Amino acid sequence: MHELSRRRKRAQSLVIVALSATALFGIIALGLDAGRLYFQRRDVQNAADAGALAGAQELLPPDGNPGHTTAMISKANCQAALYAIQGVLGTPTDGTNCTTPAPNYLPNGSGFITETASNVPVTVTVWTPSRGNGNEIHVRVNYNVPLTFAAVIGFTNSAVVADAYAHGGFFNNQYAVFGFQAGPGGGNTVIFDQNGYAQIDNGNNGSDICNPNGQGRVVSNSKWHAPNPHPGWLNINGIFEHLSASDTHAVRTYWYQTVNPVPVQEPAPNYEATANPLDALAPTFSGGVWHIHAGAYPNTLNIPGIPGSKATDTYIFDNGLYLFKNGASFNITGGTVSNTSTGKPLGALGAYSDLPPAADGTDGVEFIFDQGGGFSASTSGNTSPSVFFVAPNRTPSGVTHHIAFFVRDTDTNASPWSETIDGTKGTYGNYPFQVWGTVFVNEANATANIQAVSTGRYAVEGEMIAARVNLMGGNIANEATVNPSVPNGTIGTASCTGVYNDNLAGRLVQYNQAYSPQFRGYAYLVK
Repeated sequence: MHELSRRRKRAQSLVIVALSATALFGIIALGLDAGRLYFQRRDVQNAADAGALAGAQELLPPDGNPGHTTAMISKANCQAALYAIQGVLGTPTDGTNCTTPAPNYLPNGSGFITETASNVPVTVTVWTPSRGNGNEIHVRVNYNVPLTFAAVIGFTNSAVVADAYAHGGFFNNQYAVFGFQAGPGGGNTVIFDQNGYAQIDNGNNGSDICNPNGQGRVVSNSKWHAPNPHPGWLNINGIFEHLSASDTHAVRTYWYQTVNPVPVQEPAPNYEATANPLDALAPTFSGGVWHIHAGAYPNTLNIPGIPGSKATDTYIFDNGLYLFKNGASFNITGGTVSNTSTGKPLGALGAYSDLPPAADGTDGVEFIFDQGGGFSASTSGNTSPSVFFVAPNRTPSGVTHHIAFFVRDTDTNASPWSETIDGTKGTYGNYPFQVWGTVFVNEANATANIQAVSTGRYAVEGEMIAARVNLMGGNIANEATVNPSVPNGTIGTASCTGVYNDNLAGRLVQYNQAYSPQFRGYAYLVK
């Protein structure tokens, strides 16, 4: 009797162990499949990221102007699908030739394309543009992971989905001056008039005269023009490059850096298109100070010129974006003008406006011109303006950091940006006109004019970029005794000696890392 009972208990135990083992093995099997899904999710996300970055790279316009052609979108979609599918070791069904993409890489009526692989269970969907932004691409990778152990309970595969968004960035270079008129032979792109003395620097104030650091380059991609020598000098500490030898006479007189023709034309900097703000509120007056508000301006803004304003008033500009549309312009002929709390310049380079940021986060000022608009700041007797603007360090989506003046490619003004620096006038002496930021004139045929009348600090700290740039030196008689900054010996070697003669007249442009457009790479991921 007892023996029979023991046998029954052993049999029951075996059944329990068998059932427990089955359950345990099932849990282990499911855990292995879950682990496989976890690691596969990481690979799928990496594939989506790679696809988005590759597609966004194709959204960079070759001429630097905003806008995307059908061919660009087709190629962006093709590259995005190719890189995403290859990221999970697949081969696109429609091939891998993105030089001439298949017709189905153009978005369908729903605004997206889909691509599959011939050897793995993956589907890639690409939206270009994405979320209403022509500069954005959205890639979704849907990968059906085959399950091994879970198939026993009826689950043969599980979909792993990953999304990635990327923007086409911009060509990032470090310029002091860049003339980018399209095509060689199109005219003079960087011109020095030799009517006095002017100085351009690479941000080191001449301390590296024998070993320029490569920053603050001056580039002329068509013609460099300096008339035959007469009294007047243009001093630079940096790198000079030109892309055409058709008009370089007397250039060694003005540049101590050896001129070596660059074999290819540099593309125009492709900064992101600026946003469109709402209409601005009318200027207000309080505490003896005029407050100018950010936003869109359908009519020209003159300082002074506001009813009741005077040339001796202080004008403080709120931080934010200022869009001058429909041909409206912005002119300054008097007053103390700034985007600081006191109206005075800031004390140290690298600082940003001490005014509160705009509601969208912009912590500096950016002036945008369109359809014939432009900016000018000019002297007018003893009421010469004192102007000091700081570009933003942070901006809303779709706006490039550190640009103080942006002229759209649709602007038709022949000279949309022009200023005169005069250090003998103005409320703050050597601060008559300063921009801590980049001036970017994106109109293909426009000229930026920058002129020095007398002593003064650098007018632009950042970059000066336009199709054509006119550099007009300061006309001061006693400056004729100041020798140009030309070192002895070969630059970059131990034999190079010399001193840097700081030219007080015409300190026009100084490259400054803190105020040149921030580098984001050629394509960058966004959330």
